[in-house]
Formats: sequence, C-alpha cells, structure tokens
Amino acid sequence: ELTEEKLGIIDIVVANATPLQPQKPIQDYDWDCYQLMIDFFIKSPFLLTQSTLLQMKAKKWGRIINIGSEVFQCGIGNFSAYVAAKGGQVGWTRSMATELAPFGVTVNIIAPGWIPVERHQNDPQSVKETYLATVPMQRWGIPDDVANAALYFASEESDFVTGQTLCVNGGLTPW
Repeated sequence: ELTEEKLGIIDIVVANATPLQPQKPIQDYDWDCYQLMIDFFIKSPFLLTQSTLLQMKAKKWGRIINIGSEVFQCGIGNFSAYVAAKGGQVGWTRSMATELAPFGVTVNIIAPGWIPVERHQNDPQSVKETYLATVPMQRWGIPDDVANAALYFASEESDFVTGQTLCVNGGLTPW
C-alpha cells in the first residue's frame, strides 16, 4: 500500500543494483561477502517484487526484469560470491516466471557482459584487452544495449516470453 501511495501503480520492475564485486580466491572470502551478494541480488529484488506484486496480479499484467550477469554462464574463477548470487538470481527468476505466468506477469533476466562504466575506469588496461579479445563482436557493450533488452522485456511484444535469460554480451555466451 505504501509503495502504491508514494509511486502509483507499478507494473514494470527492473531490479538493477550492485555493490563492488571482489575478485579473490575462495579461501579469502568470508560469509559476510557472500551474504552481501545474496542481499543485493536475491533479497533486494525479492522485496521489490513482493511490494509490487499485488498490483500486477490485480491488473493481470506485469513485468519483472532482473539484471543478471554473464558470470553465471561463464563460471568465472575468483568470483565465487558474485557468481553464486547471480546463479541464485537465475533460479529465482525461473521459479517466479512459472508461478506468475497465470497472472499475466512475466519474469525475465538480462545477463550483460562487461559494460564499462565509470567504476571501471581504473581497471587495468591489460584485463580490459584480454576480456575484449574474447567477445566475438569485438566491441564493448554500452548501457543502451542493456536498456534496449529491458525495453523489449517491458513491452507487449514479449507477452509470450517468460523465464528467459537474454545474454547481452556480443556473442560471448551464444547458448
């Protein structure tokens, strides 16, 4: 009720938030880091979805779009907390898609590749070049690439699409 009172009826949710994602060997992680990833990528979208779901169900229409990552498909090493949480996000998306389809609510996930933004400006150039060499399209993705995928999932054109992962990474994960 508070959400509707403050924001009006919400029928499209895009869950996109992220903390820094530390890269280190599994033995160097502590549970707090795992918990932080779970809180960002599963708990936060869950609470957001839960706060808007009654409106979507009543309207018999809604879109829940989670922003995932290619890391789950790629199984990147030294990134286990982030990869585990993103894997949980994929499973949650699929389960929600099945549960909410009878109510006209679709739930999908966009899995971007590395989209360089301000927080990546200090990343080593050699790391950037190594990654880019693996991208079949041989270019960096831009935020608009992800936004366009979200526009599709939010549109009427995606009415019969739910529980899907759309990789936006220049062909790095073509399966």
